[in-house]
Amino acid sequence: MTEQEPIKIIIPIEEEPPLKTERLTTSAGSVAKNTGRKAAVAAKVAAEKAWQSETGRKAAKKLQEVSDRGVRYVGTRMADTAEQQAKQTAAAVQQRIKETDVQQEAKVGLVSGLHWLSSQLSELAERMGPGEPNQDKEV
Repeated sequence: MTEQEPIKIIIPIEEEPPLKTERLTTSAGSVAKNTGRKAAVAAKVAAEKAWQSETGRKAAKKLQEVSDRGVRYVGTRMADTAEQQAKQTAAAVQQRIKETDVQQEAKVGLVSGLHWLSSQLSELAERMGPGEPNQDKEV
């Protein structure tokens, strides 16, 4: 073998950038703001995990069932109310028809009674009066 210089392979190690030192004089408002952001992000992540979990799917299914029952209940109540209103309207129409029939019958009865009375009065007038009723008038 010949004497050659060995090859050196240098792999640079990426250094992490130096950490920024936070100011020691941070305001209470900025600390609260940062804490609030971190809490919101953590809550969002937790909610997404919970929603995608088996428990979340079960909860969504249960909510859908409750919603469906509510819709069916409201539909049933509306149908019942509409049915009651229809029955009341039908009863009112029947009552109106009966009243109209009674009024019509009364009218027909009154007219026939007046015709009878008129004929009876005519007969009475003929029996009581002498001759024709126009005798008083002279032409």
